[in-house]
Amino acid sequence: MLSKTSCVFACLLLLSLAVSIQAQKVSVGFDRAADFSKFKTYNWGKGSPAKNPQIDQEIIANIEQQLTLKGLTRTTGNADVNISYSAAVTTGFDEATVAKPGTWGPRAGSSNQVWQIKKGALLITMKGGNNEELWRATAIDTLSQDANADVTKDMDKARKKVRQAVEKMFKYYPPK
Repeated sequence: MLSKTSCVFACLLLLSLAVSIQAQKVSVGFDRAADFSKFKTYNWGKGSPAKNPQIDQEIIANIEQQLTLKGLTRTTGNADVNISYSAAVTTGFDEATVAKPGTWGPRAGSSNQVWQIKKGALLITMKGGNNEELWRATAIDTLSQDANADVTKDMDKARKKVRQAVEKMFKYYPPK
């Protein structure tokens, strides 16, 4: 027979596994009439950059790296496309259904657990010369299970999340 402490520990373990399974959600849209093979140069447009300067630099460096890998070159003059990004950190809720402590089996029952979390969102936009949107990618990820956490304290973790998000987004560029 499991002790009450063991049951609570088991429930917390199941809850943490459910949370860790969640991954970045990436979505991409594009203008189907655009010929992306013609785009060779880019410059930066105005977006809503990350408030933390280190995160801002990390996002820009990762985007520029992906654009270079895709064959685009940065220019200061007229460019084929303008790139911009917007970043935001928000507080939201997460939930999981867990077995009630001290119960076991198909009729044991369960309860929903809800807690506040901190999420990050990154939007990258590519616009043409007439300011028409050609390509857009969005990534949303949980930054911390604690809504009050300072997510910039662990810069290595923040850098990794930025890199992963940008890489996932640019898997879909150019569109097929």
